Order: sequence, then structure tokens, then C-alpha cells
Amino acid sequence: MDPRDLPMIRRDPLPSHPVRLERRRPHRRRLLDLIERFQGVGIAVLGDFMLDEFVYGEIARVSREAPVLILEHRESRFAPGGAGNTVANLRALGALPFPIGRIGRDEPAERLLELLDRQRVDCSGIVRDAAYVTPVKTRILAGSPHTAKQQVVRIDHGTSAAPPSAPVRSRISRCLARARPSASGLLIADYGYGSVDSSDPQLRRWLSDDGASVNVDSRFRVLDFPGVTAATPNIAEVEAAIGVSLPDEDLRAIERAGAKLLEKLRARAVLVTRGSQGMSVFEKGHRPEHVPAYGTDEVADVTGAGDTVAATFILGLLSGGSFLEAAILSNYAGGIAVTKRGTATVSPAELTAAVEKDA
Repeated sequence: MDPRDLPMIRRDPLPSHPVRLERRRPHRRRLLDLIERFQGVGIAVLGDFMLDEFVYGEIARVSREAPVLILEHRESRFAPGGAGNTVANLRALGALPFPIGRIGRDEPAERLLELLDRQRVDCSGIVRDAAYVTPVKTRILAGSPHTAKQQVVRIDHGTSAAPPSAPVRSRISRCLARARPSASGLLIADYGYGSVDSSDPQLRRWLSDDGASVNVDSRFRVLDFPGVTAATPNIAEVEAAIGVSLPDEDLRAIERAGAKLLEKLRARAVLVTRGSQGMSVFEKGHRPEHVPAYGTDEVADVTGAGDTVAATFILGLLSGGSFLEAAILSNYAGGIAVTKRGTATVSPAELTAAVEKDA
């Protein structure tokens, strides 16, 4: 499927609120209506694509060679990782994501493309680079036969921050240009593996278009994307960007940092994820909103939960929601994702059930 063949879904302008200090929380029916509008929204995803591997083993005995456990291998599972997990979450929620980035010409790349193809994702915007090693994050999980397996170690394969060649950068740029007419928005999923060039002229065109929605989820360099519509950093990423330490319980310090990041990015909103403390929404013209975490007493695995949040947040915006409404929906989605093992996605039915249950 060519991105030009994607249906011209709504390209509604983002909500424009008058300056005011008080807001009412959205009604349940409003949130449910937004979830229904997720279907068929076209979103370009520029980022670093990788493969997540989960190796499950049962504890057999202690090794005689070293003081380590010997695991009997039971199974290995694979899932799209990084920007691939963002794409998988968008697709699971009913959107039409168009991934843009690079992978290698290796076995992990083939497996990643196969996984995305199963979800009927158009991968023509993913550039194959023979000089690049597709990143793989291998997680070893161990436990007794009748207990839940716990992660004991992670092994990362692939070179981080490897800059692509000029021809590869050019091909990625052309894919960005090709996606603009049909995509309702752009989500940058930057993990620092070099696929995202913040100086790319086509990316700058996205950022300079007042009618375009561009969100960024960047592990190390959120400040490299001034002019984005919104950003979704976690608390550690805010600390690194602003250069401060933010204790969980110090809401005033968090609010000052959020306001500073909002100003530096020249963004319309910043959604700061704070783990078990929930989320904080910073929007121009409004007081910060703090959203309590959903389902924190049922956490099983936080792997990839940030991707789920970023995907749901931009989808909520592109479906006509306000920044607060999109944040509340992403809070539900993140709370659902962490109850699942491994890199997980969330369905509209699960999100709907959470909204209805929590009302």
C-alpha cells in the first residue's frame, strides 16, 4: 500500500482554547466518542525501529561452573520494538500508521517486517540499510514452572547513534514528504539510533506547518525538536532536558520544570509521564493538570508502556480531543499496557472498558 492511497481521513485543526485557568474534566461519553473516532486515522511515524525478543526459561539448578542459575529454555517470543511498538499500538487502536525509518538487511529486520505485515501495516517507508545492524533487545525471563517469569537480564544488540549515509537520509526524507498529503499527523519516536534527523528539511516542513500535528517522544534529545505540537517525555527525560532533579512528591518543582520545557519547545502542550504517580499535562493558557495513574496496583511489566502512551495521545488529538482528553485516554492505555507481559498493545475494546469501569 502506498501512503498516497491512505484515505483522506479527518485533518481537523487541533483544538484552540481561549486563555482560562479552570477546566472541567471530560464526561465519560466524550471519551468514548473519541475512541470510536480512532478508526482509520492516518498517522506517519518517524523513528528508530527495533526488534524485542523475550526468552522464557525455567530454573533447573545452580551451575557448577559459576554461581549462576541454569535455565531450561521454554520459548522465545518476538514483538516490534521502539518505533515499531508505537506503530503496533496505533494499528491495534484502529489507526493507519505509516512507519518511516531504517532497518538493516539482516534476520531481525526480516522478522520485524513480518510482524508488522501481520498487522497489515504498510512498510514501504522503512528503508533497508546494508551498513546498519537492526537493534534487538533480548530480555531473559526466569522462574519456577508454575510462577510468573521475571526479567533477570537484558542483552542489547546493534550500534546506537550510528548516523545513516547521505543516500539513506535522502530516502527517509522522501518518505516523509510522500506521507504528508495523506497523514493526519506525525509522531516522532526517537530512540537515539540515528534514523531521526532533526535538521531534515522535510521534517522542518512538518514542524513549520501550523495546520499539522507533530508530536515527539524522544529518549535523549527532546529539545532538538522546537515547534512540535506536543511532547510526551517521562520524568527522567524532563530532568535531563531541563537539568534539574525532580522528586516525585514535589509537584511545584515538577510544574516549574514542565512550564520551562513547554516554553523551550515552543510547544502547545507537554505530557509528562511519572510512572506510578500518573501524568502531568502542561498546556499554554492553562494551569497544569495532574492525572492519577490508572491500575497501578496491577503492574506486571512496564516494557514499551511509553510507546502506548505516545500513540494513544496523538490519536486522541487527531480524533478531535483536547490535550487533557488525549492525556486521560493515554493514561488509561498506559495503565492497561503495564498489566500485560512483554511489549504489549491495547485494543479499543479494552480502552472503552477502562473508561466505563472508571467512570
